[in-house]
Amino acid sequence: MSNLQFQTLSSLSRRFIGKIQTAESVRISVKTEIAQVLSVGVDSAINSYEASRGEVSFYGKTNIKFLYSDGTTVLSSGYNADFTASMASDLLDTDSKLTFDVVTVDSKVDVNANTATLTILLEITAYAYVTESVTYLASGEDVFCKTESVELLQAVDIVNLPIVIDEELNASRNITTVLLAESSLCVADYTCINGILHISGKAVARLTYVSDGNIVTDTLPFAFERELDATGIDADSQLKLTLTPKNTKVRLDISEDEVNTAFTVEITATARVEALKIGVTDVVSDAYGTGCDFEFERKCVVTTLPCGSVVETKRTTSNLPLDAGKRVLTAVNVGAVVTKCQSLERRASVEGVVYATVLYATEVGTESAQLELPFAETVNVDYLMPRCASFANVTVTDFTVKDNGGLQAETELCISIESERDETISVIVSAEELPFDKSQLPAIEVCLAHKGETLWQLAKGLHMSEEDLLAVNPEITNPLEQDARIVVYNKI
Repeated sequence: MSNLQFQTLSSLSRRFIGKIQTAESVRISVKTEIAQVLSVGVDSAINSYEASRGEVSFYGKTNIKFLYSDGTTVLSSGYNADFTASMASDLLDTDSKLTFDVVTVDSKVDVNANTATLTILLEITAYAYVTESVTYLASGEDVFCKTESVELLQAVDIVNLPIVIDEELNASRNITTVLLAESSLCVADYTCINGILHISGKAVARLTYVSDGNIVTDTLPFAFERELDATGIDADSQLKLTLTPKNTKVRLDISEDEVNTAFTVEITATARVEALKIGVTDVVSDAYGTGCDFEFERKCVVTTLPCGSVVETKRTTSNLPLDAGKRVLTAVNVGAVVTKCQSLERRASVEGVVYATVLYATEVGTESAQLELPFAETVNVDYLMPRCASFANVTVTDFTVKDNGGLQAETELCISIESERDETISVIVSAEELPFDKSQLPAIEVCLAHKGETLWQLAKGLHMSEEDLLAVNPEITNPLEQDARIVVYNKI
C-alpha cells in the first residue's frame, strides 16, 4: 500500500459581500431664518463593524457642510450625524475582515424657518476576506509525486490608523468670515519599516471665505509626509493604503489692525491599511507508484493576489453655457464618483463624474446650481491584464470655474488604481489506489513515444521513475521533439 501524506491548506480570497442603500434624516437648526439653501456637502465613512455568522453590523459618521442665505448674507453651518446599518451574507463569520466603500447617492433638503431637514441616501458596498481550508495531498512515501509551486494569500490584517495633517497657509485675500473648509488627499508613496508607516503625498485645502463682502475660494496645495505607528504589521506584507479625509478645520491667525490672511488647516483622516501576506506552497498535481495508479478526487481553491497598482494625475477642461445675468463666484463641495473601472492590457480605463456646487451672483442675490461633469481616463498600470479586477479611487486635487463668456471648469484628478486577480488552484483531496500486476510485463520491452509527450507522462505510463527512464534512454528530450522508440527494463 502506498503511504500518502495529507496536509491542511488555508487560503484567503477577497469577496464581494453586498451593496445596500440606507437613508438617514438629519435636522440642522441655525440662528437665522433660512431663505435659501445654497449647497449641502456630505462625507460619510464607516468607523467600525461587528461581524457574526452570516451578518455584519456597521457604524459610521456623516460630516455635513451646509451653506445657506438668510436673504442678505451667505452663511454656513456644520453638523456630524451617526448612522448604523447591517448586511447579510453566508460568507461572513466572526473572524471576517471587511472593507467598506460609502457613496452619497442623493441628498434633499426641506426648510422650515430656521431649521433644515436633510434626507441623505447612502450606498454602501462591502468586501470581505474569506478563508477557505482544505485537506490536500502533499507528498507520499514510495510514490512518485509531481508538485507545483503556487502563490497563496495566506493572511490579511486590516488596520485603520488615525492621521492628522496640518499646515500653515496664507489666503490670497483678507479673511473676514470662513464659510467652508474642504480638503483632498492624494498619496504618492508609502512604506512600512520597523513598525513605522511612512506616508507621503499631496494635500489640497479649499478655503471658501468672505473677503470685504466678496465670496472667494482659494485652492492651496501642499506636500505632506507623516509617520504612523504601525506596530503589528508584518514587514514582509504587501500593503494597500486608502487615505480618507473625515473632517477639515481651519484656525485663523488673527492680527488686530492688520490684513488677516494667515490660517492653519487641520485635516483629520483615516489611513486604512490592508496588509497582505503572500506565501508559496507546493501542492501535488499528480502521482503514481511502481505498482499502482490512483484515482483522485480534486477540489478547487480560490485565492486573491495583487495585480498591479499606480497613482496618476490627469487634467480636464469642460465648457458649458452660462445663463445671461449670472456671474460666477466660485465652486464648493467638490468631489468625484467612479462609475466604472475596467482592466485592459497594461492599462485601466476609469469613468466617473466630477460634481460641484457653483455659486452665482445675480440681480436678486446669490444663487447656486449643481454641476456634474463626466470624465473618462486611461491610466497605465504595469503588469495589468484584462483578467484582473481593477478598483479606482479618484480625488479632485484642483477645481476652478471661470466666466469666459460661458462656464469653463478646469479639473485636476488624482487617480489611484488597485488591481487584483483570483487564481484557482486544483488540489487532490482524496486518492483511491488502483494496483496492477507487474509480473505480466516482459523483462525488456520497446515502446513508441510520441512527439510532445513529457518525461513525467512517459514515466507515469511505464510506472518507473524519471531517473530510471533517462538512465537507459539518455537521448530523450523533455518534451519529446519527435516520435521515438524507448527501451524499458521492467523490474519484476
